[in-house]
Amino acid sequence: MDVERVLGAAMRPAAGAVSAGLRLERAGRAAAAHRVSEAALSALDATLASPFAEEAVDKALASGLARRAVGRVFEGPLIDVIAEDIVRYAVVERIVDRLLAEGIVEHTVSRILDGPEFERVIGAVLESEEVWLLVEEIAESPAVTDAVTQQTAGFADQVAGGMRARSRNADAWLERSARRALRKSPR
Repeated sequence: MDVERVLGAAMRPAAGAVSAGLRLERAGRAAAAHRVSEAALSALDATLASPFAEEAVDKALASGLARRAVGRVFEGPLIDVIAEDIVRYAVVERIVDRLLAEGIVEHTVSRILDGPEFERVIGAVLESEEVWLLVEEIAESPAVTDAVTQQTAGFADQVAGGMRARSRNADAWLERSARRALRKSPR
């Protein structure tokens, strides 16, 4: 047992040195990793600030590879998952509710109707030859002609009915007046 204690006591400084060495190694690796990360971010910043970065991105996006990648995204299950989540979490309804609750819809409609743009659009529409051709075509259509004919006939019937009633009233008044005149006439 004494041998074990002597060996343990002799090994303690060595174990302490190994432990300290391991801690130094970990700290060194962490510091090196931090410096490498900072260098990588600096390189990325320099690359993005380069006048060639925008050109490189444009070329990459214009390539057939980018089109195929985007096509795969739209053909794949990701779009279905997104659509299901939009429905499940009532995203559209929540957006509409928020727009209505905050008065954004009313403000937008009011701004459109009160603004000069609306008047310009209406003016342009009313001055458009195509609109007047459309109005003329609608006015000459058989359905509109039939409807106007029926309305006119109905109105003519109402006017004729009114005239008949007035005519009867006038006849009755004349008849009463003539009887009174004949009864009271001097002999």
